Amino acid sequence: MWLLLFLVGILSATEPANLEEVDTIIVEAYRDIQVYVADIKIIDATVETNVETVIDKEAAYTFSGQYWRSAKVPAGINSWQPVELGDRELRVYNDRTIGLVWDNCNYRRQPLLCSVQNDHYFIETVVHVDDNQLVVKSTLYDAQGQIVNSSRRVNDKIVRWIKQQEITIRQEQQQPGLLGGGGQAVSIHKPKEELPLKWEIPHNLTNGLVQQTMLGLWVGVRLKQ
Repeated sequence: MWLLLFLVGILSATEPANLEEVDTIIVEAYRDIQVYVADIKIIDATVETNVETVIDKEAAYTFSGQYWRSAKVPAGINSWQPVELGDRELRVYNDRTIGLVWDNCNYRRQPLLCSVQNDHYFIETVVHVDDNQLVVKSTLYDAQGQIVNSSRRVNDKIVRWIKQQEITIRQEQQQPGLLGGGGQAVSIHKPKEELPLKWEIPHNLTNGLVQQTMLGLWVGVRLKQ
């Protein structure tokens, strides 16, 4: 009898006082699809070329705020629909706004780890530039740290070789006069010995390049969460 009362007491102590309140908290925490967008990271591997890579570090976040409606969510078996038609809300955050909902992790230092810990999506945008090419790559990770979709745009340096002009000298044949004379036509071809001229149009980072990358990312997104 004492054992039965003891067990009943333990169960009563661990049972939530208000089950409806607990359910409400759980629904509130996971009702929205949340996406954290990190600031753009630039990797400069140039050696000889001075490439302009100045960009608004929040550009990926700004364009995500415009294009997230292109994402798709499940609409049944093997079918998808625009996220706005699904019974879910999608919210996009960056370093300045993520603290409004999640303040338990340092997103600036460990954005992927924090996103996995707090069970939401993460977008990383990296710009890699060398002497010949600039690549903007944006990657979307899910709550398990797996890649969902990736988009990239490339801007190559344009090189044109301009051949030096050649000189051709022609001497017209002279007609014989009353006293004779005259001669034959002479053609002298003198090619340039100089190397061809090199004309370069340098690659650079533009706002439009980032915009195209983010649009390509969101158009191809399928969110299962």
